[in-house]
Amino acid sequence: MKLCLFGDLFLGGDLDGTTTSPVDVAAFRESDVRIGNLEAPLADAPPRTDKMVLASPPRLVDHLVELGVDAVGLANNHVHDAGLDAIAETRRRLDEAGVASFGAGETLAEAREPYWVTPELAVFGYCEFEKPHLQLVEVATDDSPGVNPLRYEMVMSDLDTLPEGATALLYVHWGREHVWLPPRADVELARRLLEDDRVAGIVGTHAHRPQGYLDHAGKRAYFSLGNFLFPNLYLTPPGTSSQPATVPDDVPVTTGYHPVSELTYKRWGARSRHSLVVTFDTETGAFSHHPVVQARDAPVVTDCTGPRARAVTGLVEALSAVYRLPASSYRPLADGNAAVSGVTANARILWFYLRENGPVWCLDLLREAVRARRTGGRVRDAVYRHVTGDETSRPRRVDSRVD
Repeated sequence: MKLCLFGDLFLGGDLDGTTTSPVDVAAFRESDVRIGNLEAPLADAPPRTDKMVLASPPRLVDHLVELGVDAVGLANNHVHDAGLDAIAETRRRLDEAGVASFGAGETLAEAREPYWVTPELAVFGYCEFEKPHLQLVEVATDDSPGVNPLRYEMVMSDLDTLPEGATALLYVHWGREHVWLPPRADVELARRLLEDDRVAGIVGTHAHRPQGYLDHAGKRAYFSLGNFLFPNLYLTPPGTSSQPATVPDDVPVTTGYHPVSELTYKRWGARSRHSLVVTFDTETGAFSHHPVVQARDAPVVTDCTGPRARAVTGLVEALSAVYRLPASSYRPLADGNAAVSGVTANARILWFYLRENGPVWCLDLLREAVRARRTGGRVRDAVYRHVTGDETSRPRRVDSRVD
């Protein structure tokens, strides 16, 4: 049996209203079972002022059926964006559509339940939490909803529930966003998990771009597959995904993901539109991967071909070689990559704010951010407060669009 394992999937944005199949990928089409990470609940989400909110119109679950998706992981940092009750609603809607789910539930016991591909192969879902790069994650407890927490001891406990001779694939939401090199701790955790005979392999998500893989103990861990089908979307203030009935002609456009003060179109950059589709042969235990790409202005995913495919494949192989470096060499590279990525992302966001709100507004924002850092507060909270402040005190927008 051939499994197709894909990355982040969002049922919303520009996908809403489309009638044609959004995926034309050979490995996806030719596989027997298709499994991915559903990055948002199937529920209506109220605005929040502590994080960016993703939610999918419940009716769009039909796209999963049309695509032939068999199961989706819910262990991620957005599954509870519409509230903890939305986890149960999402699982119910998926179940009614004939799509299995794993990794989150109304209780910890439910979140720990795997998806059984065959009587000998299970898929468990986990989400990292309480990390500087992965916060506001609701972990399930014995009597409250949430995700299955990523801890080595928890994985071992879940593996102990497998019948003799069975193995498991681990779907893991971890690491930093928008970087090429995962934290060293994740590389070491992957190596440790692969050494267990019951682990058939690991598939990672969250970085929103493809990363490399680690071969160890005759098995493989992919750290991030990237965005598989993650359409461009509209953000309503302060930062909630939406698909408005009417859109103004001069709606601003951003490639970042940040608080906004008016309806804004969020378009993914090229690095976040390329991803890996991984195939896993249940008979041989062999992995292979194939680069795919989402169109810039349409929710359409196709095979990556020609020079672009060679470039993505070469990058993945180069990154995989870096992961084999000793910790003393790897950590400075990973930390440097994260620092550069952070500076670049913040500069892009600041440029957007400068274009949209003018220099005075941006200087005030920087002052509030610096004040928050000095007093031990969260810079993101300061940004939300500034962006969602009294509109009458804000300068008039000086430009309507960012190319």
